[in-house]
Amino acid sequence: MGAPSASGAVHRPVPAAQEPIIVNDYTFSAGFSSVQGDSQWSYQQWNGSTYSDMTWDASRDGWRGNCTFCIITRDWVHPDSNDSVIVWQAPRSGRIAVRGVMDHGVDTRDSDGVRTFIRMSSAGRLSKIWPSADAQVIRPGFTTQHVLTTNVAAGDRLYFHVNQGANSGYDTLSWDPRISYDFEPKFTLDQAEVVMAPADYQRVGITVAQDASLSVVPNGTNLDFYHSSGDVIQKFRGTLQQPAQTPVYNGNRYTNPRGLAGKWWIANTYETPEGHILAFCHIEDADVAATGWWVLGLAYSTDGGNSFQKLGYTIGHEVKDTGHNVNIGGVPYVVRDGYFYAYFDEGAEHVARAPVAEVLAAAKRGEVSPWRKYHNGAWNEPGMHGRAAPVLPFSPNHFYMTHGDAAYSTYLGKYLLSSYNHGAGKGVYLATSDDAVSYDVPSWIQTGRWEREETLSPYETIVNVDGTDNGVVGQSFYVYYSYRSRTIGLPEAEGPENSRWLYRQKVTLDSAGFDGSTFDASTGFTNKQGENGWRYAEYTSSGGYTDLRWDAARYRWNGSATFLMATSYTQHPGDGGRDSVRTWTAPRDGTVRVDAAMGGIRLGPGGNGVGVRIARGGTPLWPTAGYQALAPDTVHAFQPVDVTVAKGDVLAFHVNSNGDTGFDTVIWAPTITYQAG
Repeated sequence: MGAPSASGAVHRPVPAAQEPIIVNDYTFSAGFSSVQGDSQWSYQQWNGSTYSDMTWDASRDGWRGNCTFCIITRDWVHPDSNDSVIVWQAPRSGRIAVRGVMDHGVDTRDSDGVRTFIRMSSAGRLSKIWPSADAQVIRPGFTTQHVLTTNVAAGDRLYFHVNQGANSGYDTLSWDPRISYDFEPKFTLDQAEVVMAPADYQRVGITVAQDASLSVVPNGTNLDFYHSSGDVIQKFRGTLQQPAQTPVYNGNRYTNPRGLAGKWWIANTYETPEGHILAFCHIEDADVAATGWWVLGLAYSTDGGNSFQKLGYTIGHEVKDTGHNVNIGGVPYVVRDGYFYAYFDEGAEHVARAPVAEVLAAAKRGEVSPWRKYHNGAWNEPGMHGRAAPVLPFSPNHFYMTHGDAAYSTYLGKYLLSSYNHGAGKGVYLATSDDAVSYDVPSWIQTGRWEREETLSPYETIVNVDGTDNGVVGQSFYVYYSYRSRTIGLPEAEGPENSRWLYRQKVTLDSAGFDGSTFDASTGFTNKQGENGWRYAEYTSSGGYTDLRWDAARYRWNGSATFLMATSYTQHPGDGGRDSVRTWTAPRDGTVRVDAAMGGIRLGPGGNGVGVRIARGGTPLWPTAGYQALAPDTVHAFQPVDVTVAKGDVLAFHVNSNGDTGFDTVIWAPTITYQAG
């Protein structure tokens, strides 16, 4: 039986309390309660052999165990001699995604950090399901996250353990676990592990902070790693797990027969078929009159990386910057259709390309060949001072740097770009593309829970799990990133040590997360505008749409009015006719069926009701005009609506106050499913 048209949707007023709610998404902070088991969450402790319930402490607005500092609150968890354990019980069988950010507090030498792991109890058997190591070790000030999938039966339990390590001093951890039914992530994440500590950096000659991505070149059974800063190159040898085992050299290993100006950093490398090394370089204090302060260029090694000849400049600012105000950084690259695609940033993220054969032939002559920037759908702009189009979606809150790495995944058939965010909510991102020129909204690999992080995770390197690194990976690979933790209260002299930690995290791509045909507003909800196709805005007929602002403390999006907000499955409008709006952007052409999870659209008792509607580009889809009225304490049994969409079309789900904002929280989790054919 076909779905009715938009005008055929039916409003069936039924008391909200009588309709069952099937919830797909469970976030700990949203479900936190003073009642054990409420919203599927419980609060326990582990003494090494058994679990036992904590007791509610109203004075702390949290749960307390048998130990002094064994505490669980909505915002943080603290262990003691017993582990503090957040528990979730599955209400039904199904496949779930388990996501969460673990953010340690202030960096202090009085803490040894904490250890975390996740267990599952199923059919009387207790087993650890994350991480693959014994535990995730979270140093003071560090922040990381987990992403995994598993199947559960009704009644199964997940246990989120926080262990004190050696002692419980300053062990406050922010951890907000989230469980989503029928949500396939784009990738899963294993633990973040330290592979280089300050002593390792010191041994190989990196005496300050890591200042560039590591380049990895296979060398027999080992790997050669390259790092550089201002004409000084550090080369060292080791393994994926322990890169800095053997120092090789530390010094200026550039030759410069053409007398090229500037200080050169090796940002990435490509190994040629004959074993030569092409280095993609970031250059500062270049030929200011000719190129500007910043520029990108190439160097070349024919002796296994013992020395590099400076070849020339390849990519420069659209408008020459004769000072040092606007950086031009990079340089991740991929190879596509016989071309090098090199990524760089100068206020936004861009790409330029050149034929591989021409680049390598010129390198053998000690020269560079012309590069062209991508702009207005073509490669007609010169690499030096041409115009360039962004390759990542614009975000006013997140400046996605390209001081990272890129690769092609043979498993996905897509291109990958990873670097770090220098704006609000700092962290490490991963974006994907079908054509290497247009990337999707990035997803986090590593980030803090809070929007204003004081940490930084620069200089990413992507390496396949077998150690090869020529811009090609399979389903699983490692992302390496430097980590600079909080420095509040630390002596300035400890700055270098605080900025020399190299982590790696294993990423396993999941094709189902890219090929899925269903988009659920509740499970796709995140703290990033546009991720999973969803955005959050407010609307007035005079002002149009304006993005909401993320509220980390309440895990929701807020508008300009006091009560205007959006969560994973609720919306509340504001005064002055300000609608709360959730939007979805179509990733491809097709016919989609718009429905509502959780039994329909719900409004609780009180108030004078609300108005709801669905629009596309300002044109009503449902109802055909105005708003659908929703009375207090009723459920709108939404009938599915079929809509033909083109890639980029935006469907907007509005909630209007009907003149009075009292008691106007609406439970509405739209689902959108592409129809076969």
